[in-house]
Amino acid sequence: MRAYVVFSSMGPDRPGLVREIAEFFSARGINIERSRGCVLGNEFGMVILTSGNNDNVEQLINDLDILREKTGLDIYIRKTKAPLHREVMPSIPYKLIAISIDRPGIIHQICKVLHERRINIEDILTNVDHDPVSGANVFQMICYFSLPPDVKIIDLKNALTRISDEYNIDIRFDAVINK
Repeated sequence: MRAYVVFSSMGPDRPGLVREIAEFFSARGINIERSRGCVLGNEFGMVILTSGNNDNVEQLINDLDILREKTGLDIYIRKTKAPLHREVMPSIPYKLIAISIDRPGIIHQICKVLHERRINIEDILTNVDHDPVSGANVFQMICYFSLPPDVKIIDLKNALTRISDEYNIDIRFDAVINK
């Protein structure tokens, strides 16, 4: 039987960390199904959905201290369901992009609008870059969410427009067929 584990790690960044993690999984017959990693400050963080047969997953769990010692990473794992077994309500996938001069609270305001409508964020990426021309720190957010059929698109557009106007954020969202 196939088992699934979510693996998360964080620690000091250095070349070769991803290779060492992938090698560790591969040596134990574990497949990387989906992953996301990035450098944040001087730390490298990664989240990985893995799968393997039950014995291989148990071996992975038992050997985690080896990987911790080798990489210096803080590592956490959690058993989970297969992605296709996740209970999902009928919905339409959307992609939202928000850009603004950076300041605290932008993510909160947008997510509050989505949460009030029971909209689930499935993937989110945020970043702040320095614009050398204007001298400003520019915030960007990209998120994918599922719009339930009972949420009226015009209601969501109006709520996001209010946030956009109040906080001077360029917010756009469109339905997507594939991510």
